[in-house]
Formats: sequence, C-alpha cells, structure tokens
Amino acid sequence: MAWLRWLLPPASLIVLLVSPAAFGLCRQDLARALQQEIQSPQWQRGQWGIVVRDLTTGDLLYDYQGEKLFLVASNVKLTTVAAALDYWGVNHTFVTTLSARSPDRTTVRLQGSFDPSFSSQDLQQMAANLAQQGIRQIPVLEIGGVTPVTIEPTWAIEDLRMGDAAVVTRLSVNQNALNLEVVPQQLGQPLALRQPAANFRVVNETRTVVPSEPEFLESEVRGQQIIVRGQLHGGSEPAEMRIPLSEPIPYLQQQVQRAFAQAGIQVQQIRLVETAEPLPKVLVRHASPPLRELILPILQESDNFYAEILLAALEAAQPGYRQQYLQRLGIQDVILVDGSGLSRQNWLTPKDLVTLLQQMARSPHASLWWRSLPLAGRSGTLRQRFRHTAAQDRVWAKTGTLKGVGALAGYVTPLQERPLVFSIVLNQAGTTTPQLRLGVDRIVVLLAELQACDCSG
Repeated sequence: MAWLRWLLPPASLIVLLVSPAAFGLCRQDLARALQQEIQSPQWQRGQWGIVVRDLTTGDLLYDYQGEKLFLVASNVKLTTVAAALDYWGVNHTFVTTLSARSPDRTTVRLQGSFDPSFSSQDLQQMAANLAQQGIRQIPVLEIGGVTPVTIEPTWAIEDLRMGDAAVVTRLSVNQNALNLEVVPQQLGQPLALRQPAANFRVVNETRTVVPSEPEFLESEVRGQQIIVRGQLHGGSEPAEMRIPLSEPIPYLQQQVQRAFAQAGIQVQQIRLVETAEPLPKVLVRHASPPLRELILPILQESDNFYAEILLAALEAAQPGYRQQYLQRLGIQDVILVDGSGLSRQNWLTPKDLVTLLQQMARSPHASLWWRSLPLAGRSGTLRQRFRHTAAQDRVWAKTGTLKGVGALAGYVTPLQERPLVFSIVLNQAGTTTPQLRLGVDRIVVLLAELQACDCSG
C-alpha cells in the first residue's frame, strides 16, 4: 500500500477567481450566467450536474441534470454523518472496555465498539487503570472485534496507493495507521523521518529540493518495512504522512503488548476473538468523544477512516439504516457501497444532495451541522479555496474529489440575498483536479455574488 500527498502550490500559483459578475448578479440572471460557465469549451467532454435552491422558501433557482446519477466522491460522507446523527443523536459515545468473567480474572477481554478516535495513549491509560486494581498478571488477554479485516473491493488501486484506504476493525488503535513526520533538511540531503514507536523498518528514499521542483510524498508498506519516497522544498514546514496499514492486526497486538508492559502487567497469551460483547464483569471503560466531535474530521478534513468506521458502527447497530433514513427523506434511487465516497460505484444525484442539505438545515442538528462544514477560505478542506473572492466566509460546503470528479455541496449566504443550498458536480471532463476545482469554484462565486435587484423596470 502506498501514500501520496500533494502539497499546496506556492501562493504565486494560486488562481484568483474572477467571475463575469464581479459587481453582483441579479437572481433573474443567474441561470444565464451558470449556463455560460458550464458551456465553456473546456468542459465539452464532461458532465455537469447542478441544483440551486432558495434555502428559506425552497424555490428552485437552477437545475441542470439535477436528477442524473453522478459520482460525487466524498459528498457521500454527508449521507453517512446525517444518518448517524439521526440514529444516535449528538451525544452518543463509543465505549471500549476491559472486562473479565467475575470473579475469575484469568481471562480479560479488550473489546472495541468502533471508536475511530481510540489511540495508543487511550490504551495505555486503560492498562494503567487496570493495574491500579491490583492486576499484575493476565493469563489470557482476548482482543475482541478485530477480525475479519476487509478493504472495500470497489476502491480504485490509485486511491489505495494515495493512502486513502481505511481498513476498519471494531477495535482500532491510531486509526489503523502510522503517522510519520517528514522534515526538510539541507538541499540534496534526505528528509528527516520521525517515525512512531512501532516494529517497522523505514527505508528513506527522499531528498530536499529547490522550490522550482515539485513536492510530493509517497510510501509503500511491505510487511514490516515502509519505503518512503518523495521530496520537499528546503526550508518548508514539516509534513505529516498518515500510512494506513492493510494488515493492522500485528500492529494492534504490538500496541496492546506495549501498553500492558508499561503498566507493569504481564500478559502470557493474546487471543483474537470475533465478538462484539464484553465479558460479564466490566473493569475499565473508555468512552470516545461525543458524536458531535467525531463528525468534525469527516466533514472538515474528509477523513475516510472516520467515515468508514462510523458506517460500520451504524450497520452493526441496525443494518441498512442509512438507506432507510434516506428513503424517509424521499431519496430513493441512490447507490451507496461505502461510507467515505472512495468507491466509484457510489451514485447520487445533485437533487438528492440538496434534499439532504435542506432536511439537515431544518433538523434539530441544524446548528451543529452547519458549523461542522468547512468554511470557504478559513477551515477544513476549503481553507485554501475562495480566498479574496465573494465566496470567502460565505460558503459552508463539503468537498468531493477523485480522479475525474469534482463536487461541492452545501450552503452559501450572498451578501444581498437569502441563503442558498446547492450541489455542484463535474464528472470526467478530461482535465486535472485543480482545473475541475476551479470550474466548480467559479460557479460557487457566482452564487455568492447574487444580489437582490429591483426588477420593476
């Protein structure tokens, strides 16, 4: 498995979005302006899907292929989060336990419940709490809920190589991944790699380069060996590499052994068990942050692991719930095979996404939902987009990006108009990802420039 992370280009290469309606756009002129954008010759090979509605009244302002199924990439995460909030509410937590057969403590079970945030530090604290109860030796430590391990078969090889794989287990530690800090050195020298405490041998095939050369990082996991390749500019900030493990069980066992050893507890045998339940006597409980916090990595940073484990938890609690939830909203014909949107067999319509966004804006979770989305030019996956445009600070939206796919769905509050809800998708235009984003962003800027006009004349 490999990881590829493209870093942001220099500020001099960031394109400033300027629309034809730089001084404002009347509502009655919106359709003509949007049509002009999507009919540009550069998009002739692509497929646009756009729906824009007045969020207050529900009035349809623009619809172009709104009922056509599209690849929407990480916009799928909106469905996963919305269904989870509907099922559990904002205060739900996922509990990891250490338990035993009371009063016999010869067998202790470490049981997970799909906590995406569970870390090696949390594990160490649980082991320390167990030691405080006087337990110094465990003949058998069972780890519950770690098998089977699967990767969604419809994920593209290129996405797996970019480090987007999210291998989900009921009990995971550190998101079933290694986090590696990469630091530039003197020109021509290898980058410094600060590796985690893990039984992996890191092979450093990197170098520090001048600003005129491109920056990239990639890695490949071969058994217990990680090969890191790539280059960063001299003097640039350190970069973080997250390296998902396609076979995380050995890493998980290693983290468990280390945590209990540090707590002074001797574990004689570790046994993997396929169970979802703790033993009768719960000795230590660790609760995750509430769901209102766990959705932030999904919506703000488009974290695939968090999205996949949240869907796995939902499926374990009530199979098919996400589909049932969407059907209650009137969203009938979607095809969803994962929680993150990595699969190219997920199909949604722009109309479906706008329906979902409208419902969430009216739900008890509306305030949390709205502020959890990235803000244009400020936060999350939109922090570097829309700067110095009419859309900055006025668009809250979820991004969606795969090769050949650019999508954005959310809300915009024009300076002189009522709030709008929108879904914009562009598929297979034969252009690069930055060009796809630029095309989508130009349309969003037009929406942000909308103004109330006196049409009496």
